Amino acid sequence: MDWTPAPRRTTALRREQNLALVSAVVSGAVIAAGLILLLVARVNPDTASGVRAAATDIVAPVWSVVRSPLDGAAKLAGDFSDYFGAVSRADRLEAELDIANARLRAARAGQRELQQLKRLMAVREPTRTVVATTRIAAATAGSVARTAMLAVGSGDGVTRDMPVIGRDGLVGRTLEVGRTSARVLLITDPVSRVPVIVERTGQAGLAIGRNLPTLLLADRVGPDQPLIVGDRIVTSGDGGVYPPGVPVGVVVDASPQMPLIRPASSPLGGGFVTVERGWLPIPADTPAGPVFDAPVPVEARTRGAPAPRLRGADTP
Repeated sequence: MDWTPAPRRTTALRREQNLALVSAVVSGAVIAAGLILLLVARVNPDTASGVRAAATDIVAPVWSVVRSPLDGAAKLAGDFSDYFGAVSRADRLEAELDIANARLRAARAGQRELQQLKRLMAVREPTRTVVATTRIAAATAGSVARTAMLAVGSGDGVTRDMPVIGRDGLVGRTLEVGRTSARVLLITDPVSRVPVIVERTGQAGLAIGRNLPTLLLADRVGPDQPLIVGDRIVTSGDGGVYPPGVPVGVVVDASPQMPLIRPASSPLGGGFVTVERGWLPIPADTPAGPVFDAPVPVEARTRGAPAPRLRGADTP
């Protein structure tokens, strides 16, 4: 009868028993140490704090060595992920750049054709003239800023009803002008009415202040297309005060009943602003031409100011 496997089984069993005994001893030691630390912490917090600090000093280097391979593997995986992600982003950006370049070339071609047509038709366009550049000295605060003060006035060439334009878009227009200061009616004021167009659809309308951080887009006319959130709103140039193409804001609520616009520029912390001459300033009485009602901003009529009339040759 062969008895050779018996010692092997006995050795393996004994090894398992030894490991179980060592595990039990280590677990008991850890539990006992934890209980002792809890007891010491309750009796003498300062001693417990010193013991924890000493244990941390011992464990931290060992833990850093143990974690080094894991941290290295995680960093390597992150580098691979960033590389492949960067490649995909680069491909996407390259495709977007190609599309943008194609659009830019088409826009430049259209601009050249438009300039040629204007020269052929001898079109005369008013030019934008900057009168002064300054900072906003003060602005009324509350739920929203409604008026602001500029440190320029009539001594610098500033007059009433001049557009005030910030870095990001339209701020408002001058309302009251002194010798060295001017008060600005902001586009968020309830009296403000700014003729605008929806850049995407070409719809015209009015951006109306509400004494709130948003403007109301009202009286829309033009193509019957619904608004979408993110539509850019710019000045149309109607009314003879604000030049066309100045950003007013973006649509943040496209509901047909009450579309709302978030202004593009804020008078608070907006940096420098420019004061420009009116886009189409209403001329004084002229010796020739028919009598007609000149366009004026809507807010001027709401304040009770009559629409100016120009007299021509047919008027006695």
